[in-house]
Amino acid sequence: MDQNTAPAASQGSRTTLPVVLGLLAIATAIPAWIVPALRSEAPAAAAADSGILGRAGVGPESITGMRVVTWDETLSAAKLFEVKRDGDRWVILSNYSYPADGNTRVTRTASGILGVKKGRLVTDKPAEHESLGVIDPLEHDAAAKKGFGKRVTLTDNTGANALDVVIGNRAEGGDGSFYVREVGKPEVFTAKVESDLSVKFVDYVETDPFKIQRDGVRGIAVVDYQVDPDKGTITPGPVVRATRAGADKDWESAQVPADKRIAKAKIDEVLSELSMMRLQGVRPFKLGWLQTRGFYVSNEAQLFQLPNALTVQLQGKPFALFGTEGRTDITTSDGLRYSFMFGKVALGDDEDTEENKAPAKPEDPAAKPPEGANRYVAVFVTYDASLDEEGKSTEGEPKKEPKKKLSGKQRAEKAQARFQQFFYVIGDSTFKKLRPDVATWWEEKPKEPMAGASGKTVKQWLADNAKLPGITTTPSGLQYQILASGPEGGPKPTTADRVKVAYKGTLIDGDQFDANEDMEFALTGVIKAWTEGLQLMKPGDQFKLFVPPELGYGEAGSPPKIGANQILVFEVTLKQVVGKAAAPAPPAEVKTEPVDKPVEPKVEVKPEPKAEAKPEEAKPAPKAEPAKP
Repeated sequence: MDQNTAPAASQGSRTTLPVVLGLLAIATAIPAWIVPALRSEAPAAAAADSGILGRAGVGPESITGMRVVTWDETLSAAKLFEVKRDGDRWVILSNYSYPADGNTRVTRTASGILGVKKGRLVTDKPAEHESLGVIDPLEHDAAAKKGFGKRVTLTDNTGANALDVVIGNRAEGGDGSFYVREVGKPEVFTAKVESDLSVKFVDYVETDPFKIQRDGVRGIAVVDYQVDPDKGTITPGPVVRATRAGADKDWESAQVPADKRIAKAKIDEVLSELSMMRLQGVRPFKLGWLQTRGFYVSNEAQLFQLPNALTVQLQGKPFALFGTEGRTDITTSDGLRYSFMFGKVALGDDEDTEENKAPAKPEDPAAKPPEGANRYVAVFVTYDASLDEEGKSTEGEPKKEPKKKLSGKQRAEKAQARFQQFFYVIGDSTFKKLRPDVATWWEEKPKEPMAGASGKTVKQWLADNAKLPGITTTPSGLQYQILASGPEGGPKPTTADRVKVAYKGTLIDGDQFDANEDMEFALTGVIKAWTEGLQLMKPGDQFKLFVPPELGYGEAGSPPKIGANQILVFEVTLKQVVGKAAAPAPPAEVKTEPVDKPVEPKVEVKPEPKAEAKPEEAKPAPKAEPAKP
């Protein structure tokens, strides 16, 4: 047996993955014979008396439900889209009660119809309804085969209908009005109503369903394998990884070819899609549904050992899971790994009710998916403590009061519980961005930039400059030379400070591009080299900074004076750290001149003078002079 081939699952768990056929439709197709069950009561008479659409006195904020019904001529059936408030959230009833962004969309729709003034009366003859496009799509006994309008029903917080109308064609006259008829009444009026009443699932769901923070992403891996469900074999393929140490760090990969580098634009494309993804549809998360839509699920022991197997807990049991189109793993700084597992092309509106419903016809393995076809995707979340940056940072630190925050494991469990309610339908462009051809991740390395007219590359010039006397190189690659030093005890700035400086900036050939004798700025508001270099200085210091391109203006440069990948030279004098003064100098220590013996005053003692003799005055004792500092 081929070492790269896994045996088939047991007969009980072996799965075939047929294509589900049909036309993609987000809403439910409603056969004509079940229409009577969906009829609503006629709107209140107050609407007609008030001259407005809907029940008088009801505001958009009171609306708790919306149903829009259209007619699909291809299927000869009504299609229903329904959104309803469920407690403190909105759900799309016509799409398995998936959460909706109802507060925005539903309220806006209600505002565009509810309470709108009726215009002129166009007709009260039912025979003219077809030509005006106001036939109710739920009227199964209508003789018309065309002329169906869009039926909109709004319910309020009492459960009663606040509005029930059919919106037809655009009215003649060019004033932006439409023909509108209240359900159950023959009169047709004109009214300036909201015309763009979407019944698309994608228009009612949030654009960021997975809540993955772009700056928190630390790793992207594209996992490949070949799945042959008919033969029951899975052949592992390559795994291509890109990682970064932080949000401000460059992406790296051990698999990048020697003559290439990571294409940042392609990585950014993945991150952008994650944060702005638009779901095209949802399906209930059931094993039977997964197995018929391109997801190979098995609990065979040997499958867990495959290099690219994803082990997940389903219905309280571990399963090895594979998708016909592989998967993409997104790792975040809190140790969560989001695995996007890709299944088959979503060819139809397969909202069937039988878990293992057989396809209309077998899939042709040689057939290419239609251009722009949607794709099934399932999402699984696991936790890896070794990747949890927050967890690592607290190791060895004294214990503090516990924070009211879920642990990484708890966050993973909560996310997984949410994602196991549904699996998803995504657009073709989303699929291609999240599951890219890894060959597009690499781009040609640019030619080594030259250091001006020196004849040396940037790297060579900096390497030679670093060998000169007095040059210091920091770990980031910044080089500096101390030209003058200010008074001792001066404060060194931090990234929280503002500073005043005098400076002159030149290229390595001496061309000056900037200068200023008194400039104030925040230390974080300048190029990286200045932020780093000024923190090494105190007021009065004068440094010469030699700035590599990556710490200056990089590949973009700063046209027109600074080109791409230029080494910059700055002579900088730090004049002041704004708001910080130098520490006061300690008082000078007073010392005396050293002598061998203490100096004693010499007083000449004479016998008691005679009365006629005058006493001699005594000389003052000499004073000790203080030593000079």
